[in-house]
Amino acid sequence: MTSNKGKVERPIRYLRQSFFYGRTFVSDADLNDQALCWLKDTANVRRHGTTGERPVDRFEREERAALRPLAPQPYRRLGARLNAPPARRVPRQVPVERRSLEVYAQVAR
Repeated sequence: MTSNKGKVERPIRYLRQSFFYGRTFVSDADLNDQALCWLKDTANVRRHGTTGERPVDRFEREERAALRPLAPQPYRRLGARLNAPPARRVPRQVPVERRSLEVYAQVAR
């Protein structure tokens, strides 16, 4: 079985090293604005090492037609009641067995 771990993680490293390092952001909106400019001017127009083409060209040729409009309103979760109060999450109690250090010393012998 082959692993795609490198293919999955490599874009994260590229984004971190080529965009995030050395930048500062004053807000989420500033981060988004800088990221959109970087995508438009840098990342999406460079020639990809594996495909040999610019991501923007490949997107326009193969992906844009597959996109559909967003839903006009957010989807409601199946089984959710309208106007129901949010469920209160109770942390699960996990029993932990406590032993003296002498027990571990005996096991180590």
